[in-house]
Amino acid sequence: MEEIMVENKNTDHCPVELTALILGKKWVPTIIFSLKDIELRLGELQRLLGCSKKILIEQLNILVLHKIVENRKVYKGNTVESYYTLTDCGKELLPILKDMKSFGCKFEENIKK
Repeated sequence: MEEIMVENKNTDHCPVELTALILGKKWVPTIIFSLKDIELRLGELQRLLGCSKKILIEQLNILVLHKIVENRKVYKGNTVESYYTLTDCGKELLPILKDMKSFGCKFEENIKK
């Protein structure tokens, strides 16, 4: 399972860089934003995002590993259903994503001028 890599875990890193490492992963901002108000099963999240199952599982595993997303498993007979939701840590990223969206919209307007 892939982690968000830093060269040496014993040294201090720039907090902005660590946040960028998290949010810079493909599909991560969209996953976090999709889970902002709701708990979703893997298939529901995949249909919502339109990405491949393989990529989605990889990114969800990273987010679960770093306690940004929680994977709640429900056992029903011989099947297991996975439900994904944001942790409190994950919810702290929502205002950052909102600010990034706002900046992106303004930046796009400036490019078009």
